[in-house]
Order: sequence, then structure tokens, then C-alpha cells
Amino acid sequence: MSARRQPSTTSLARFARAGSPDPNVPSLDYCNNFWGVADGGVEVLFARMRGASRTMEELRNFWKERALLEEDYAKRLAKLAKSTVGRDEIGDFRIALDTLRTETEKQSTFHIQLGQQIRNDLEAPAAAFVQRQTQHKRTAIAGIEKQFKNKQAQEQHVAKARDKYEQDCLRINAYTAQSSLVQGKDLERITLKLERAQQTVHTNERDFANFARALQDSVANWEHEWKLFCDSCQDLEDDRMEFTKDNVWAYANAVSIVCVSDDESCERLRLSLEQFEPERDQENFVTSYGTGNQIPDPPQFINYSSPDGALPASTRPTTRPAQFERESQRTNRPIPSAPQPQDDGPAPQAVPPPPQQYGAPPQQQQPAYGQAAPHPYAAASSPSGYGAQPPQQPGYPNGPPQQQQPQQPQYGQPQGYPGGPPQGAYGGGYGGPPPQQQQQQQQPQSAGLMSLLYTVKALYDYSATIPEEFDFQQGDIIAVTATPEDGWWSGELLDEARRVPGRHIFPSNFVHLF
Repeated sequence: MSARRQPSTTSLARFARAGSPDPNVPSLDYCNNFWGVADGGVEVLFARMRGASRTMEELRNFWKERALLEEDYAKRLAKLAKSTVGRDEIGDFRIALDTLRTETEKQSTFHIQLGQQIRNDLEAPAAAFVQRQTQHKRTAIAGIEKQFKNKQAQEQHVAKARDKYEQDCLRINAYTAQSSLVQGKDLERITLKLERAQQTVHTNERDFANFARALQDSVANWEHEWKLFCDSCQDLEDDRMEFTKDNVWAYANAVSIVCVSDDESCERLRLSLEQFEPERDQENFVTSYGTGNQIPDPPQFINYSSPDGALPASTRPTTRPAQFERESQRTNRPIPSAPQPQDDGPAPQAVPPPPQQYGAPPQQQQPAYGQAAPHPYAAASSPSGYGAQPPQQPGYPNGPPQQQQPQQPQYGQPQGYPGGPPQGAYGGGYGGPPPQQQQQQQQPQSAGLMSLLYTVKALYDYSATIPEEFDFQQGDIIAVTATPEDGWWSGELLDEARRVPGRHIFPSNFVHLF
């Protein structure tokens, strides 16, 4: 949670007027809108200029800190680029890691240039504008403040002289009225007071007149100077607004250019990763650094004391070839590539998704014939994730044709038929399989199989590589019970004599719709 910003001492909030601006104001210039009773516009304009100076000072400090952050980030990137990454690797893997270090060093150069650009093109002009505001404060603002204080002092003298003159006139009128109502000693006392008041009233009247004339001259001069000051403030504010807009705009452009450079650097890194194929690097490692497949046999006992024993020089070490099968512990394995056919006949039809029953969620599209399913470990943004490249398809040098994405099933339509099932495809039974499949599915379901989706026919021979898989031969019929997205489907052979309990996994690109 960010800290609450403290209220500014130069804020204009206390000077804001209620309601909308007067639409009858003929001009929006400073020189025509900051007058008012008791010179109310003076404090408002002074507060505006103080706030403007503070804003520019804050902007200059902002650029200074931003440049320091960028330079420190660039130095840390440069230091990071010099660290060792993948010195024990070979092949494309080593090249990809070297590209990571190289592009990181380039990024540090970009950010060093950005820091220097912020310091030279943003902070320096902002500091120059702050100096301009300081000079304006020393000359224009200081001079107008001095004149304003002089004007206020003259107004106070005029007000005091007016009060004295007014009080003398009121006393004279009061004494004159009382003299007609009293007699004797009271009349003599009032007459004496009246004479003293008449003596002072002339002095106060003269002072009041002199102060009023001096104030008129000062006011005329003040109006002229204030008008010039308002014009200078408006010019400075116009320049400040345009300068700040251009200054921040230049910052946005500079950062955007660096972001583009970083993106280009990342694109070069992605291209190097596209050239990196883990399987190919594994093959290169085995081919270039493998020590052979001959396992030396342990030495056997030889009775050299026996006359029939072999001589020491005649004993040679014996070896045997390594014929192990890999037992991978990986839970998600890439689907194997289907073997290439011998003829150039048309490729079999890809297996469509199972029919969608009413009320069930729509199925995801399954991998097409011969196409490898996306590997779960492959990043979504990587165009060449592990297991994401489809193998070469039989009859299609450039891969099989794209399978059209099935539409959302409508009521009464199974998934896999965008325009609805063909005439007679389902024999009138809602949601059921075609008549050709109904007869084939009755036999495995009666034999105790799981929920049957459809049956498929094996295109090639396949040998199991893990205990959960089962072997099958070309032409075998397989009942499909589940179609996971990774391409390794579940099912069982219809041939009960060859069916093995517990083995139900097979690759989907070795079969086609039967």
C-alpha cells in the first residue's frame, strides 16, 4: 500500500472557486482574471508560481533518480553477462546459453545509453528550466511583491487618515447638536470641545486627501506593473507546460526504443532456442563422446600352475554388447513417430473425436494422424517445444493436411460433424455411434471392457516400451476407451487371446479409424 501524499503548502485548493467558471468572461488571459476585491488574485498567482517551481524541481529530481537507477541496472546486467553459464555444455545447447550471455551484455549497453540520454536530454533541460524559474522569481516576483507591500502600506495610511477625518466630522456634528440643547457651564464645555475638534479636522482632512492622491498614483503604477507581471507569468507557464509535455514525451520515446531493443534481443534468443533440439544434442553427445557399447567381462580364474593353463600373455579381456532397454521415469513422454509406408498411397483418415452426448462438455480436438501431441513441458510461447514437432507423415512429405476444428455440438448433433450427421449415419438413435460401429462395440462391451468410444485399426506394428503399454501388429482392431490430450490413448485389443490385463496404453498415431 502506497503512502498517502502529503498536502502541498503551495496548493491552489484553498483558492478554488465554487461552481463553473463565469461564461461571460471575455478573456482567459492572466492579466484580465486575477484582480478582484482586496487584490485577491495576487495570492492566487503567487501560489501558482510557487507550485510551478516546486513541480519542476520534483521533475528534475525524478530524472536524476531515474538515470541513476538505469545506470545501476545496466552495470548489474553487464556484470551478470560476464558470469559463467553452460561452460560444460556442447552443441546447440552451448550456443543458446552463449546467446543468453551475449544478448544480456547488449541489453546492458542499451540501458547505459538510456541512462545517459535521460541525464543529458531530460535532466539537464529540466535543471535549465528550474534556473529560469529562479531568475523569474528573483526579478519579476520579488519586484512585484515589493510594490504590492508598498501599495498595501499606502492603503493602510489612507484608511487610518479616513478614519480620523471621519471621527472628527462625527464629533463636530454631535457637539453642534448638543450645544442647542444645553445652557450654562455645560454649553461652555461643549463649545470648548467643538473648537478643538474643528482645529484637528482640518489637519486630518489634509492628510486624508494627500494619502488618497498618493495612493491613486501608486495604484495606477501597480496596475501597470501587475499587468506586466501577469503576462510574464502566463508566458512562463505556457513554456513550462509545453516543455514538460515534450520532456516526458521524449522519456516515453527513449524507454520505448530500449524496450524494442530488448524485444529484438529476446527474439534473437528465441531464434537460438529454436535451433536447439534436445534429442539432436543427445544424439550428438552420444555420437561424439560415446565410449562404445562393449561391456568388459570380469576376469575369470585361470590356474597358471596347471600345465594346461593358459599363458599370461595369451589371456585377453572379453566383452559383450550392451542390449539394455531404457526405463524412463518421465511421466510425460513424447509420442513416437509412426514408421514410413513403403508405397505412396493416400494417408488413412485421422481418427475423429468421439460423439458428444447431450449435456456433456465438448471434447478437445485429438492429434491428427501421425501428428505428435504437444508435450506438457513445452512452453506455450516456444515454437519448438519438446514433443511439439509432428513427425514425417506417410504419403505427405510436408505433413498431413490440417484437421478442421470441430464446432460446438448442437442439440442432437454429435461432435465431429460440423453440419450435423450424414443421412442415416446414426440410424435414428440419438447420440449413438454409426450402425457399423454398434455391432462392433457390442462384443467388447459384453466382454467387460470400459466405456467404449470407438474402434480403430493398427497401421503399423508397435512394441511396448513401458509395462502399461501393450504390443500390437498391423491390422489389429483396438477398442478405444479414453483419448487423453497427450496422444497416448487407452484401449484394449479385441483379440482376447492376446489381450494382457493391466496393459492399456498405445500411441494414437499408429492407428486410424476403423
